[in-house]
Amino acid sequence: MAAVSERPTSSIPNYRNSVKKALPPEYLQPEYASLLWFIPHSAIIGVGLWLLTAHFSWWTAPIIALVIGHSFACMGFVSHDICHGGTIKNLVLRDILAGVGFSPFGIGPYLWRRWHNADHHNNTQVEGVDPDHLFTIEDYKHNSVLRALYRLSPLARNLIIFSSFSYRMTQQTLRMVVTYLRSPKSTNRQRLVIVAETIIPMAAWVTLTAMLGSQVLIWGYLVPLMVGNVIAISYIATNHFLNPLADDRDVLATSLSVTLPKPFGWLDSWHSHFGAHVAHHLFPQAPARYVRQIEEEIARQYPDRFHCMPITTALRLLWNTPWVYEDHETFIDPHRQLRSKTLGRGLKKP
Repeated sequence: MAAVSERPTSSIPNYRNSVKKALPPEYLQPEYASLLWFIPHSAIIGVGLWLLTAHFSWWTAPIIALVIGHSFACMGFVSHDICHGGTIKNLVLRDILAGVGFSPFGIGPYLWRRWHNADHHNNTQVEGVDPDHLFTIEDYKHNSVLRALYRLSPLARNLIIFSSFSYRMTQQTLRMVVTYLRSPKSTNRQRLVIVAETIIPMAAWVTLTAMLGSQVLIWGYLVPLMVGNVIAISYIATNHFLNPLADDRDVLATSLSVTLPKPFGWLDSWHSHFGAHVAHHLFPQAPARYVRQIEEEIARQYPDRFHCMPITTALRLLWNTPWVYEDHETFIDPHRQLRSKTLGRGLKKP
């Protein structure tokens, strides 16, 4: 698998058609078995809440919060696949199950389809259109908070940025709620759905855990929510934040796949293989079970275009790279005028 390569010189191939021809049909059909992940994670969360209620200890509470937060993230990954149609075809049941899995984060299935499935997937890394790409130099010029952040030392700036992983998923969700509420394309009914699907699940989690005790609210929901944010954003940031901005929809240029360290490789299936992000962007409806096999075929056909690296390497690159685009292929620290190329355009591993 190619980790870093120079920019391909040929025109953008029709990746989907060529890869699809080499795949078994079942790789692109809904796979109901993924829904079984709800069972262990619901049990883990339930046992964790019971332990915090009946056997609370300051020594074990952080461990329990970590385990619950991990299950929050895992259920979110399953819900992500559900919304894409990778597990079930029935739209009503799809929304119900996705809503349950996303509920700790307050992400409604309607919001997610509109934000992630439509705007992000159809416009990945397209400047000003993809709601999830990093800041540009124009954003920097008009954002006083961003300018202040880059006046700090690189160490202080990175500590602030990486600590924001603990709330960044929730922050982005609320930002997208506001964006679509303000959008003239939203109907009043759609606005009502967005608000209801955001407030009701989070209110339910706060109410449930608060009724069990303040220690359960803190260690059974608030801290686990931060843990879930960290896990989700660690994947999301490495999946796209090193890639160039795009004019054309070159999926292999605008996405990065990541792998877990060998001692934690068994968690890949628990995370619904979310790190196999290139395959996911090529075939969003593909069941999580098959995306790593799909990527083997992508790597075979396009070794000079496919990018994959360990998530630890990608995180180190993010630490060493400014998070502002000077142009589509270059990152810049505007205060110090330090530049770095993007993935596939000259970026070098640490």
